[in-house]
Amino acid sequence: MYKVVRFLELMWLVIAIFSVATGTYKLFTMPEIMDALFFYIFACLAVVLFFLRRRQRKNIENSSQQ
Repeated sequence: MYKVVRFLELMWLVIAIFSVATGTYKLFTMPEIMDALFFYIFACLAVVLFFLRRRQRKNIENSSQQ
């Protein structure tokens, strides 16, 4: 269970980084800001999910140590 949660945690972090990079690319190459804004919103969502998974992993680690 711990490895699955850790994998999902890292996956959300990678998605967030990729989304920020893609949003920045679109911001500088396309005149419409809405294309870039979509990727920035998705990156924010991925960061929130990263921290939720991180908290879940830490709770699992703490409960297994007790």
